[in-house]
Amino acid sequence: MKVISSYSFLYFFLLLFSISCLFSSCELGDERIGGFPPEGQIWAEIENLEYTFADPSGTIPSLLNTYSESTKSLSIYRSTDFNSTRFGAFRVLLTRFDFDNTTPRTLDNSNVRLEFSQGNIAYIGTEDAVQLEILSIENDIIKATFSGLLTNRDNPNQQIRVRNGSLHIRIRRE
Repeated sequence: MKVISSYSFLYFFLLLFSISCLFSSCELGDERIGGFPPEGQIWAEIENLEYTFADPSGTIPSLLNTYSESTKSLSIYRSTDFNSTRFGAFRVLLTRFDFDNTTPRTLDNSNVRLEFSQGNIAYIGTEDAVQLEILSIENDIIKATFSGLLTNRDNPNQQIRVRNGSLHIRIRRE
C-alpha cells in the first residue's frame, strides 16, 4: 500500500509540474502574444508562416532604416537572424512621405512598396495590393502595421500573401 501511495504522489507531482510548464511557456512577454515587435524588428505572417526580421546587416546602410528629407522617402530593411528556422529579408519603402507628420494614418497605396526576398526570389507589392497604416511616430521611432499581396518579380503568376505585419523601427535621418 505504501508503494501505491508513493507512486500517486509522484504522479501528482508530475501533473503539477506539467501544468506549471504549460502556463509558464505562454507568458505575455513571449514573442507574438498580445504584442508588437520590440524596437528594431519587423514581424509578418507570410503564407501562414510567422517571420521575425530583426537583423539589420547585409545591406547598404541607406536601405537600412533611413528617412531622406530631400526626397521625402523612407526605407526600412531587416532580414531574419542567421540561426532562424526560416530565412528571408523584408523591406518597406515609402515615397512622398512626410516623416514629421506624426498623425496616425493609412498611407496612400501608390506611395507604399513592400518587398520580401529569399535568396534570388523576390516578391514585390505596390499600389492596391498593399496597405500600410502608421500607428505612431515619436522621437524618430515609427510603429506601423501592414499587409498585402506580393507578386514574384520574375513570375507574375506566383503570389504570396503577407498578413499581420508590424514594424517598430528607429529611423535615421539624412
